[in-house]
Amino acid sequence: MSGHSKWANIQHRKSNQDFRKSKKFSKIIKEITIIVKESGINNFRFKNAILNAKSINVPKNTIEKAIKKALQIKTDHYKSLNVEGQNYGISMIIECMTNNTIRTTSNIRTFFNKSGGRLCHNGELNHLFRRIGLFFINKKDIHYSMEDFELMTIDFGAKDFIIDNNMISVYTDFEFFGSMKNNLEKLNILHKYQVKRIPKQIKDISDENKNKVLNFIEKLKKDEDVKNIFSNFKL
Repeated sequence: MSGHSKWANIQHRKSNQDFRKSKKFSKIIKEITIIVKESGINNFRFKNAILNAKSINVPKNTIEKAIKKALQIKTDHYKSLNVEGQNYGISMIIECMTNNTIRTTSNIRTFFNKSGGRLCHNGELNHLFRRIGLFFINKKDIHYSMEDFELMTIDFGAKDFIIDNNMISVYTDFEFFGSMKNNLEKLNILHKYQVKRIPKQIKDISDENKNKVLNFIEKLKKDEDVKNIFSNFKL
């Protein structure tokens, strides 16, 4: 029986992992589809989406099918949508990709209402966050000293660095996003990049509400229209 139980547990864990992997694939494929329909394939948004897809090992044929379908079919137009809300004393900006803004907003409103939160007017919470550019570079692609690399990227607009065993993360203010991206691409060392919203002031809450916020965020992530969630929540 113990062997059977162990096998069942392994299968259960694998099933959960496969489900999470499928959700990630679904979201990145949707993002690629939206970008191709909105802007075609000759733009930095498309290149970044492809990099993101490769970074989570989305199969090449899956990516190609999504691109082909998006180029051929002009129905179901997806677009970006930001939804803002407050819950348990925490402010959140939720970035979505949707072909039905009414459906998406309604779904997210339901999440907030059921937990005692509220949706805010568009732009109401923007002042609580600042946008930054985040760029990832493989250390193996750097062919000069780290000091020279840091000095060079500071000239491009870098504000901070995080260096681990294999990857370098470079932060910029959003106004330098284009400059940093263009220069790293010219050097052929840009692995991946993204725009993030950083809270200007972190808010601390009780341990009980922390768990509620974490559970709430996990529920939001399960909605296929939700792409990113930014909050002023202190983990």
